[in-house]
Amino acid sequence: MKALQIVAALLILYSHSLIANNNAKPIKYSSVENALNTLKNKSSANTSYQAGWTIISLVENGNHVIWYFSPKKHTAYPAVIKKSIVAKGNGIETKIVTLCEAAKPECDKLIEQFKKINSDYK
Repeated sequence: MKALQIVAALLILYSHSLIANNNAKPIKYSSVENALNTLKNKSSANTSYQAGWTIISLVENGNHVIWYFSPKKHTAYPAVIKKSIVAKGNGIETKIVTLCEAAKPECDKLIEQFKKINSDYK
């Protein structure tokens, strides 16, 4: 849980969060592995590792985007959470979508954990 808290703390960078399901704006990659391999090979990608999570940061369509790939030991593995920071009016909005290939209950738990941690840090 501590690892998830570290990652979630990174999610709230100066913004409020909107957690959406995959039906809202799905991730365009066919799988978590495909997303990871494609993003890691982008020249503009900055890759780091924290508490087992692979974190890739880059700019997409003028928006700062951070991709969080779950560790192999996480119950929702394989999963990725995409956080886009978008200018909206006089502020910013954070949009979060996921691609989770684990069992639905584990994916639902991952989303709920992020919702809870985000609300705790507001």
